[in-house]
Amino acid sequence: MKQNVKSRQEEVFVVDQADGARYLYAPLRKRLVAANDDVIDIVADYCRGRTVDKGSRKGQIIATLIDEGVIGGIAPDFPTHPQNSTFCPHEVTLFLTSRCNLSCRYCYADAGRKTIDMPWAVAEAGIDLVANNAGVLGHDTFAVGFHGGGEPTVAWSLLVDCCEYAGSVADRKGLKVELFAATNGVLDRAKREYIARTFKTVNISLDGPEDIQNYNRPQQNGHGSYRAIHDTLSFFDKVGFHYGIRSTVLGRNVARIEEISEHICATFRPAYLHIEPAWFCGRCLSTHESPPEDGAFADGFLRAKAKGAEYGVAVHYSGARLDTLTSKFCGAPGDSFTVLPEGIVTSCYEVTELDDPRAHVFHYGKYDGESGLFRFDYDRIESLRKLSVDNLPFCQDCFCRWHCAGDCIAKAIGQGGAAHHSGTERCTINRKLLSAALSELVQASKMEGTLQQEEKYPNGQTE
Repeated sequence: MKQNVKSRQEEVFVVDQADGARYLYAPLRKRLVAANDDVIDIVADYCRGRTVDKGSRKGQIIATLIDEGVIGGIAPDFPTHPQNSTFCPHEVTLFLTSRCNLSCRYCYADAGRKTIDMPWAVAEAGIDLVANNAGVLGHDTFAVGFHGGGEPTVAWSLLVDCCEYAGSVADRKGLKVELFAATNGVLDRAKREYIARTFKTVNISLDGPEDIQNYNRPQQNGHGSYRAIHDTLSFFDKVGFHYGIRSTVLGRNVARIEEISEHICATFRPAYLHIEPAWFCGRCLSTHESPPEDGAFADGFLRAKAKGAEYGVAVHYSGARLDTLTSKFCGAPGDSFTVLPEGIVTSCYEVTELDDPRAHVFHYGKYDGESGLFRFDYDRIESLRKLSVDNLPFCQDCFCRWHCAGDCIAKAIGQGGAAHHSGTERCTINRKLLSAALSELVQASKMEGTLQQEEKYPNGQTE
């Protein structure tokens, strides 16, 4: 919570811990102070502009905090993005197909219920656009990624054609191209070898030990998918290919998060492990799978993170990024150039259907077959850019706001489709995990400038 302080000059939050400890946290200054109630009240008065006698105990406290960089001096700039910058993306994510070889019980896109592959002209135009923009911007690299409501490697020939074309465009323009993908990892040897020698990195979905993976993410024929993914990851480990793993946790598996982390980190060598709670949407509506309770997920994640550290693997959750200060959770607020199989442009990976109530918020363009170009709705791009956290009233008094940056906008505005952020269950997770991270910093004294005010002013004794 914030101590009723709101000024452009100071962003000081009060963060209460379950054990009764209280912290003053200035995220933009990267300063954290353990403080008692009296010190917090003194800082609140200072931030409201009330005059304090410099010679008093209160004045000494303020002076100490100013010396330590917690308050005062030149206020840090907000980490905001310009909303009037030219829309000129140099990275494209192509959703090559709606088809999928798995039938995951929680799939947000309900992949496989329709069969649409991206026409070559659409993929070609997307690659050309970002390569040209890279040149305009003076960059030496552009990026092409593959993701989707379906599994991109199911459209293998199209994927290879895109990779080869991107490489030829890069050579012709004197640029470099970076290729990345999100995949379920059900790949034969030829596909593994091609990815390992061609891509910069991939993110592979694996939900844990064999029984969890096979239940959560069965193949279309009902068989388990674990063994195929095990073989893919083992191959990538053998050749030293860079990859990360994404694990999604259902309510039925929340008590096993630590086990999931240990199994993955002990069996494979991922660059990172990304753990997220399932969200009640898509196929969850028909399978009736429920997300984990927020407190149980947060507690389990902390154990999973600690277990990963034992194996030297960084374990992440997207809403708790203490090392990040930003006004945007992802590219959805007007930066992401993602092309759906039909040629529709969306800024959000999760809003893939025209009949999604949120489509009028996130869909901002479409491929025009007559001109061979993409046509964009710049008014909608401008509206999307206003969804950064500095423009979200719901988030203004939350100490997480420059870290989670309003979290996933598509989830926060909900299926109603109105561009109004009202928070989600993830807010509880974000606050609990970031609060725990701050507590760790205090206990380990890892943040420069950490100051134990209780020691300087026993029992909060002030004038």
